[in-house]
Amino acid sequence: MSVHEEGLPPVVAHFLYPAFKSGQPSVAELVKMLMGEITGFCATKKQRRNAKAIDAADPYDARETEELGRWAKALFIKAKESGSRSGEGGELLLYVFIEHFLKAPLVLSKMRLKTSPEMPVHGADGVHAMWETEGNRLAMIFGESKLHQTFASGMSEAAESIGLLAKDADGRMENELQLTTGHIDLDGFPAAMQEHLLKFLHPYATEESNSRVDRYAILVGFDFHAYQKIAEKPVAEAEAEFVKLYQRNLKTSLTTAKSHLNAHSISLASVDLFLFPLPDVQAFRDAFDKALYG
Repeated sequence: MSVHEEGLPPVVAHFLYPAFKSGQPSVAELVKMLMGEITGFCATKKQRRNAKAIDAADPYDARETEELGRWAKALFIKAKESGSRSGEGGELLLYVFIEHFLKAPLVLSKMRLKTSPEMPVHGADGVHAMWETEGNRLAMIFGESKLHQTFASGMSEAAESIGLLAKDADGRMENELQLTTGHIDLDGFPAAMQEHLLKFLHPYATEESNSRVDRYAILVGFDFHAYQKIAEKPVAEAEAEFVKLYQRNLKTSLTTAKSHLNAHSISLASVDLFLFPLPDVQAFRDAFDKALYG
């Protein structure tokens, strides 16, 4: 939702949290849902379509689809011990949010460019695109996700990463555009438009690239004290009390976001911000790793 309340900086922000179940945040259910999104995050639409087509020949066999799912899971970094610092659960969560809330399909998954599960993803955590009919142009959305103990520290790191990309520091934006051009998945766009869309990604002077819009989607998952405060609340009151405490933090959170983005010359107007408070970020990481590998 857009926020334009008095005293708050204007921003397109999404204030999300795990759904409540029996008065408690359903983190386990969230992780289970994410497991079902892994193939879409890692595989191209063509790969998924081909797997489904092969399986369709035998209604009792889903071997190709299951194999594609196993391949996708194997791309994730395997936690060697409890206390994993991997942010790949956050990257997957951001992918889901961009697809669901922004309706912008993933056109470059860094996961399928990995040559080893232990290889971290560099640059944007995912590149999405959408066609803006009003301006008759392509909007690119570069994702950045951070899972931190505090919102401020996560926002600080996310702003720094986005700032380096926006400034094309060490050729980072040019590299992202070249990677996208070479590995782009445009199945979500009409075939007749795909060649035209590629012109918007050309890193050098073309009419299309000059009119391209670059946006940034930032997810910050963080430990939130409100969950402790509602622990003893009756089931029927817990979520409403949580939302009340969440709303009290909005001004501080958005002011913090604006400050960190301004420090790297990024306007809030070019950012879609996803706030995602968790009872325990590390517990979320551990649950994600366990669901992946058991």
